[in-house]
Amino acid sequence: MTGRARAVLRLAQRGRAADESGQLTVLAIGFTVLCLLVATTVMAVSAVHIEFKKLLSAADGAAVAAADSFTLAETATGDGPPAAVLAPERVRGVVATYLARDGSAARFEGLSVAAATGSPDGRTATVTLTAVARIPVVNFILPDGVPIEATSSARARLLK
Repeated sequence: MTGRARAVLRLAQRGRAADESGQLTVLAIGFTVLCLLVATTVMAVSAVHIEFKKLLSAADGAAVAAADSFTLAETATGDGPPAAVLAPERVRGVVATYLARDGSAARFEGLSVAAATGSPDGRTATVTLTAVARIPVVNFILPDGVPIEATSSARARLLK
């Protein structure tokens, strides 16, 4: 290569390096923002899932307590064994009492017993609870929180 060709090659390499300066910084900033968004999303979904599991646990306990509040059915013929019967109003009352004693109102924001709570067949206690889950970091995007609902059921049985 001649001296002039080498000089032109050096100038071209310097120009290319000057055009690409700072590109790595922009890429690193973009990747960092993307990683923070993914981490925030995972944290928000995890927080809602944990609140749902806590609400489901409270619904399970309330359903078991309600299933234990059965009364014995009168048998007209007297031939069959006695059966456990659940009244929907009694189920709702036991659920409210259970949640008050358990302290669930203090643990959950906006806790309420849904209208579906009761005994659809007279033998199964079905409990539906609703609450609001707060997302830790992105409260400005979802200021009212995320509504969650948990349903649990327990069956009343008499054993010999």
